[in-house]
Amino acid sequence: MPLKQMTASREYKNNLFIYLFTKKKEYALSLYNAVNGSHYTNEEDIKFKLLEDVLFIEMKNDVSFIFDNTLSLYEHQSTFSHNMPLRGLFYLADLYRRLVPSDRLYRKKLIRIPTPKYIVFYNGPVEDMGVDRLELKLSDAFEVPDESKGFEWTATVININPGFNEKLFEKCTILREYTLFVEVVRRNAETMDMNEAMVKAIEECLNEGILKEFLQEYGKELEEMCWERYDTERILQIQHEEALEDAREEGLRLGLEEGRAEGRAEAEHTIFLLKQEIENLKRKACTFGQSVLE
Repeated sequence: MPLKQMTASREYKNNLFIYLFTKKKEYALSLYNAVNGSHYTNEEDIKFKLLEDVLFIEMKNDVSFIFDNTLSLYEHQSTFSHNMPLRGLFYLADLYRRLVPSDRLYRKKLIRIPTPKYIVFYNGPVEDMGVDRLELKLSDAFEVPDESKGFEWTATVININPGFNEKLFEKCTILREYTLFVEVVRRNAETMDMNEAMVKAIEECLNEGILKEFLQEYGKELEEMCWERYDTERILQIQHEEALEDAREEGLRLGLEEGRAEGRAEAEHTIFLLKQEIENLKRKACTFGQSVLE
């Protein structure tokens, strides 16, 4: 799908995942129970708004709330990245800064804070993540390995593509219906612009009973929504720069080690393969251009 067909908006509610799991507290609690293996029914205890000392933060691609003394950070991604733990750490630091006034940090008494848990729900290309779940560690990025394990932060990545995590979907039917809705939008977007694909998906899912209650109540709002543009161009630029950097390093290594034409030819072949991969990424971006839904 051409990038120009994607409309732009900076309103956080334009993110379907956030829109769905913050409009109805019972949906958020159902997801919480499914992830944590709990059976809570008191959805009114979920705190979504900043009311004096109660924390809620609205961040791009992020749903955060306090429940049962736990600070849950839920993020939906259609692009796999090993930097998810670092990104989640930035989110967490911002959340805690808003929760605890800086002047309180100098008191002797221990400040109690909610226990954090960072979950990433992934439904991008299956070839980038072909397992149910991954635990990505911040320590994997450390320049010097920390044998003491004195500091760690984890991003738990859960694959919500069709065919994965069936038990999770059984516990949270709203998550299953969400993934089905996304698949309908993706299919429609192959032949329509994003707004048309969304309107058509709402009509189809209503007829098939997918997210029916939610769409009956909020369908018109979704139709009128300008969906947030996924920054495909920037991601492709980053991946292009990374691929060229790898090619240069490989070419230098071969040139220094072999010092002959074969080394340069192999380096050029590596660059050729990387350029092909970039073209594949571009085609993938078009296919998943509808990842504006993430």
